[in-house]
Amino acid sequence: MAEGHPLRAVFFDARDTLGSVDRPGHLVPYRPTTEQLLESVKALGVKIGVITNLPDNVSSEQGRKMVREAVLSEEPATGKVRTIGDYIPAAHIITNHDAGVDKPDPRIYKKAAELLGVHVKEALFCGENLPECLGAEAAGMRAQRKPFPPGGEFLSALITKLPSTKTNSGRAFEALFEHEHVLADRIFLCGHKIADALKALDATKPLPANLRIAMGLFVYLINNFADQVHLRAEEAVIPIAVARGMDPRLAQWAINDHEQVRAYWGSLNVAWKRILTGDDDDRAWAYGDFWRTIEAQVTLLDHHAVRENDELFPLLGGFFSDQDDTMLMGILMQIGWSNVGPFVTMVGAMENALAAPPAAARLAIKNAPKTKSAKTRGNARARAAR
Repeated sequence: MAEGHPLRAVFFDARDTLGSVDRPGHLVPYRPTTEQLLESVKALGVKIGVITNLPDNVSSEQGRKMVREAVLSEEPATGKVRTIGDYIPAAHIITNHDAGVDKPDPRIYKKAAELLGVHVKEALFCGENLPECLGAEAAGMRAQRKPFPPGGEFLSALITKLPSTKTNSGRAFEALFEHEHVLADRIFLCGHKIADALKALDATKPLPANLRIAMGLFVYLINNFADQVHLRAEEAVIPIAVARGMDPRLAQWAINDHEQVRAYWGSLNVAWKRILTGDDDDRAWAYGDFWRTIEAQVTLLDHHAVRENDELFPLLGGFFSDQDDTMLMGILMQIGWSNVGPFVTMVGAMENALAAPPAAARLAIKNAPKTKSAKTRGNARARAAR
């Protein structure tokens, strides 16, 4: 269809192609592959643009800002930040609001080519979504479907080490883990809010619906994301550093912390089961066990993450070559879930639940009759929740 025409422009989809959208108007680029991709396309000497569908509550201006301000990397020595905007000008980003149609309507691709001053047959669209790629081809544009989840298309090439500092090895595995810590920080902040809400809860009254939602999502994330995706990935890196000569005792504190937090998670699961299925009296005591367990694990992990970022990861990275780092990134892509996007969405839902006004849930502690013995039991339950 576009044979015989030189390639003068490459358009990318934004969401799930350049990064994940963890909340409306905020794009988190894939690291390190998005920067590698944009750097490679820049070297071709072609124009680079974005064609993206935005929801009704995100304007074109907000969408362009979201794409351009997405942080790709930070120079450890100088603190200089590189963003997608360093590769793609605002004028090269076209949204469905601008075009008046959504992808995969062929008209949006034609308008994008006009925007960059190229013939539609001189452009290529790259995205993870097959119908959108077919829409580009229907418009006369070339199309290339990008693998999703990302990463495999780049890891055959060496990942070159960035300049290091005392608290940053410059290795790709470290950037990946620190990136995951950003999401973990949001989970832990929700944990603090859940604990505070339970402390203030009158255990004789129904559990607020929004609080119950947040508690359930928190437990789900702990069981299905935190351990499977993050802790196990960290534990896969340490033995390689040991094989390269690191004294294993230098990382034992991190392994010990992981074992401790897994014990806390076991306790949290029991408390949650008691809240869901226990009788009125035991459920009130389970509230207290739930928030105390959250506080214990979050306090530990808050400190643990800082020490990993500033101490453990730079230590591990000092034993790795570029080949080791590239190999490890390939291994880490296979550990846990191949796509963490649904968990990012779940964190957003938990944050929304905690921010919403309270409403009574179906699960409730029945108000006991107002007798002396019932009042005594109610006071005991209230003390347990605090």
